[in-house]
Amino acid sequence: MKTLILIVAYEAENHILSVLDRIPWSRLPGRGEVLVMDDASHDKTSVLAANWRGPLDCWPVRVLKNPRNLGYGGNQKLGYRYAIENNFDQVVLLHGDGQYAPELLPEMIRPLIEGLGSAVFGSRMLQRHSALRGGMPFYKWVGNQVVTNLENKILGASLSEFHTGYRAYRCPLLRRIPFELNTNGFHFDTEIIIQILRVGEKIHEIPIPTFYGNEICRVNGWKYCWGCIRSCLEAWCTDAGVFYARRFDVGFSNEARYVSKLGLANSSHAEAVACVPAGTKVVDLGGGNGWVGKALAETKQCKVTILDEFFPLTPEPGLTIQKHDLNQPLPKLERAEVVLLLDVLEHLDRRRQRELLKEIRLAFPTLPQLIISVPNTSFMPLRLVFLFTGRLNYGRRGILDETHRFLFSRHSLKELMADSMFSIKKLRGIPPPVGLLGLPSRICRPLEWLLRKLAEFLPGLFAYQWFCIAQPTPSAEILLAEAKSFSR
Repeated sequence: MKTLILIVAYEAENHILSVLDRIPWSRLPGRGEVLVMDDASHDKTSVLAANWRGPLDCWPVRVLKNPRNLGYGGNQKLGYRYAIENNFDQVVLLHGDGQYAPELLPEMIRPLIEGLGSAVFGSRMLQRHSALRGGMPFYKWVGNQVVTNLENKILGASLSEFHTGYRAYRCPLLRRIPFELNTNGFHFDTEIIIQILRVGEKIHEIPIPTFYGNEICRVNGWKYCWGCIRSCLEAWCTDAGVFYARRFDVGFSNEARYVSKLGLANSSHAEAVACVPAGTKVVDLGGGNGWVGKALAETKQCKVTILDEFFPLTPEPGLTIQKHDLNQPLPKLERAEVVLLLDVLEHLDRRRQRELLKEIRLAFPTLPQLIISVPNTSFMPLRLVFLFTGRLNYGRRGILDETHRFLFSRHSLKELMADSMFSIKKLRGIPPPVGLLGLPSRICRPLEWLLRKLAEFLPGLFAYQWFCIAQPTPSAEILLAEAKSFSR
């Protein structure tokens, strides 16, 4: 196993030689190299490190100095990129100010070799009171635990400490996560934890002693804490589809992009199932996830044909699966009494939307129900975000899903239906699916009630989606034929 010991250093001329001297070279497993990354220090940090001469059994030591200061996180990014490009198996992060004991490097490396995790953290809080005996100020000791507990709550993690700087990572793990998108600041360490959790890799913790000496603390405590909490909230909101942060969009498959909303009483999925009469023949366009189709087949004994390009489900009684790209003309279909277009039209360009609706109208000229749901781009929170930040926050799902090709308002939906010769029989606003956010029921239930009422009384502002039931408008050919028949 080939290991890189990454020493990040800034203005560390008083400590760097001691850090190198204290490395237990004879106990280090395998082989490796030491990289001292000097983050544009103004002192002699890089000169002293380059001139250091260790024992005969020491690993090669290389010193790189940044031409400009990149920050604590930026300096780490270069070290990890160096480890990846030079085919190291793992990399251990060590601070050049001596705050973390180099004597424990073998203990940091060994769990990676033994496969106990893809990351190893030296935690000062596995034995909490020893941190105080090591000189950690009481306010930092309390703050460390409070912020760590809050981060665990937000992320669903169970780490004893988020804020240790003594870490080791497997390089295959670093290749999987976009760490270069993370902040250059001190809360880089929190953001890389979030990414590790997102890809489902295990973090193994070992206890380490706490040491506070005469090193200079360059961390603004309040700014650092806010940065950590904000990153956790951004990750949570990205998962919930409320906000999008590209650096936390990791570890998801295409099948996990969307979730079923059948369990929510006021959702478009539940509304569609409720509106379809029992025992009818249904064509579900773009319903490859199978949530609505399976519910109709199982609870209402409907015969459902699903057309989609991707199918994470297998055929079941009552379900017929037909592979088809909706960007292409519809194939010939059997007679149907209901056609579903749930969360589909927004994924098509405007021209294809009209073409698809025309194909449906020609294939089913007397169709009783065409059921459509589309997102409402006029949603008030979306307006406010754009007003105050100037950003359209595209993400994995939601109103501004990054795969959406068209933005809908109530007016644009009505216009599309009229242009495609469909008459709207029912149009209502659907409230946002707050039940998917994982909030406690004491918060979720009153919030659901409030949002449902707002969507009823002011749907243009507070509807998250538009739910529409329409019928084809008889064409001139059909009306002329009726007139001839009536006249006879």
